[in-house]
Amino acid sequence: AWHTNRIVNEAINLAQSGTQGPVHINAPFREPLYHSTTQKAAIPGTARNFEIVSKESTLSESQWAALIASISPYNRILIVPGQMRKEEGLCRTLSEFHDVHGWPFVGDILCNLHELPFFCRRADTFLGPMPDSQKESLQPDLLITFGRSLVAKNLKLFLRHFSPKQHWHLQTSGDAADTFQSLTKIIPVHPEYFFKELRHQINTSTLHRTTFGDRWLEQESKVQNEIKAFFESTDQGEFKFLQRVMNALPSPCNLHLANSMSVRYANHIGLDQKQNGITVFSNRGTSGIDGCTSTAVGHALTSMVPNILITGDQAFFYDRNAFWHNYWLPNLFVIVLNNHGGIIFNLIDGPAALPESEEFFVTRQNLRAKPLADEFGFSFSDSSTTNLENFFQSDGNAKILEMESTQSQNKSLFEAFRKHIKKSYEA
Repeated sequence: AWHTNRIVNEAINLAQSGTQGPVHINAPFREPLYHSTTQKAAIPGTARNFEIVSKESTLSESQWAALIASISPYNRILIVPGQMRKEEGLCRTLSEFHDVHGWPFVGDILCNLHELPFFCRRADTFLGPMPDSQKESLQPDLLITFGRSLVAKNLKLFLRHFSPKQHWHLQTSGDAADTFQSLTKIIPVHPEYFFKELRHQINTSTLHRTTFGDRWLEQESKVQNEIKAFFESTDQGEFKFLQRVMNALPSPCNLHLANSMSVRYANHIGLDQKQNGITVFSNRGTSGIDGCTSTAVGHALTSMVPNILITGDQAFFYDRNAFWHNYWLPNLFVIVLNNHGGIIFNLIDGPAALPESEEFFVTRQNLRAKPLADEFGFSFSDSSTTNLENFFQSDGNAKILEMESTQSQNKSLFEAFRKHIKKSYEA
């Protein structure tokens, strides 16, 4: 029912925007086409519709007035940025906006806002084990989003379950994904323009700062301490090794995160405010391991700063032809987490329980990275004998650092991490 309403809503908006004209709706029908007389269709009495606020890349005074009037009843306003490239101007604007209004900014590692001290970057970690009674205190009345997709699954699930009354998305062009199934307005402006103007448009005498942002920051601070305590208590496994890698990253650098566990590990570990010279890239949106290495190689060919790829063995070996060219890559550094299979399918309840999981999901393999490094003339290092700071020093061509481990060890470590965070909410 939601999807049907969304398709029709998009068609009406498209017909009335730009060069107005007819729109064809392709309605999917599935068998059985004829249901029984006792079966009832579950169609809601009311449907949530979204509007496109403007046809221009700026807003008129009357449009601003309407938006401000919509904001005024709400005390709990949440801003969630998605994946985007780092923009210094936007970071400055968001800082100035937060200084005045204090609204919480919540997201993940892909939005490149880790330099902002008020940014809640570990929501995916604390929202998973948090009881619903505490989640209710974090439910927004108004959600404002911009950017592309999120890797933070627990944040997505939270916003779908604890749905806002209104959801505005800032996007200058293209279709807007209704990730949280709550979209009410598309505002076709750049976020830097929106928050710069909004800071001046809001009358602070009528819209007071609330404690809503403080609630999010309290959870961020709490889970940050728990993450630190967990890693201090262990020295084994690829999760711990990746934490060491991320702490040792040079600045500036471009950090490429492959799918699937690489980007999830990195999101739980996070980047802090001091690592503001690091820009994060990842092939998200269409999830999969295709082209993760090729993207990093292409970037290294067009960028002078170090380009660091963190990848699992499946993504690394699947895209080995990324290295099949005649160019030197002195600024490419590849970290391979080799657990000899797709460990994420050992962590997801559905595939892990299937009898064919090992062969068709985990797809175990026995390859090592050293023969590939030798084949292409790259330097190779083993994680057990390598100083990370020395590894990130160029020696004229690409360098590969492999961390070999077992699936069982890493599964136990990640499950222990989740139990550790959950226990902190049960105390």
